Amino acid sequence: MPRQGPQSAGAPSDPADAIKPIARPHLAREVVNAIARLIMERVWAPGDSIPSEKELAARFGVGRSTIREAIQSLVTMGVVSIRPGEGSFIREPTSELLSDAFLWGLLLSPRNVGDFTEFRICVETMCAARAAAVASPATITQLRELLALMKRDQADDQRFKEHDNRFHVTIAEATGNPIFVKVVATLQSTVRLWFPITSPLTGSVEDTHAEHRAIAAAIADGNESKARQAMQTHLLSAAERLSILLQRSSRGIDGRAAVLRPAETATTRPPRIRARRPL
Repeated sequence: MPRQGPQSAGAPSDPADAIKPIARPHLAREVVNAIARLIMERVWAPGDSIPSEKELAARFGVGRSTIREAIQSLVTMGVVSIRPGEGSFIREPTSELLSDAFLWGLLLSPRNVGDFTEFRICVETMCAARAAAVASPATITQLRELLALMKRDQADDQRFKEHDNRFHVTIAEATGNPIFVKVVATLQSTVRLWFPITSPLTGSVEDTHAEHRAIAAAIADGNESKARQAMQTHLLSAAERLSILLQRSSRGIDGRAAVLRPAETATTRPPRIRARRPL
């Protein structure tokens, strides 16, 4: 029978008492942040079960769909495992490709968008170029189908983001390199949590779709240079859209987009996005 977490000096008698309502319940990212902090503070240790979806929703003060999305992101990152009929459990640390500390760092600091984007550019432009060189007709067809789904679901943020995520992973899969697939899938789990911040920005969905069309067209043409450049353009544009909303939220302009805690807003500056020439 799994234990419910270790006790330490000053720790609450019931680890669940450490869970507090979060300030902005519309962001699953905040729930991931909170759970990650509880794990790092050893409220829960590897092997411990975490409260049920219903209890987490009540304690954090958010909807169950938000909890589901947060838990799924933690599962993708390898932090949590789900055992059917038993619940969700903290995983033992492993030597996985990307460490938990790295992944949590991406989520816990809304000010590192520039660094995150630079890393994405290094990885995903290479994937796009490689896909252009080796993509099969089946992959090209799949990319075109995902573009059609994105166009159809432009008014549905959740579905649109799912198609967007799948588009990027499909390109990674086309390389035939399982490490690229793992890295891109992990990056997309982080991107998915940022998406609710940028979705209120007028024109962002249409721009995103157009950028994806350019990537798919270059891959279909077998043009490695254009595929690399189209992917870089998309990633820089996506980062710029996020920067705009983060800047607005720090000034209190857009309440829905506010993602920074009060203590952070006074010192937060727009992330610096560095454009790099394709390799």
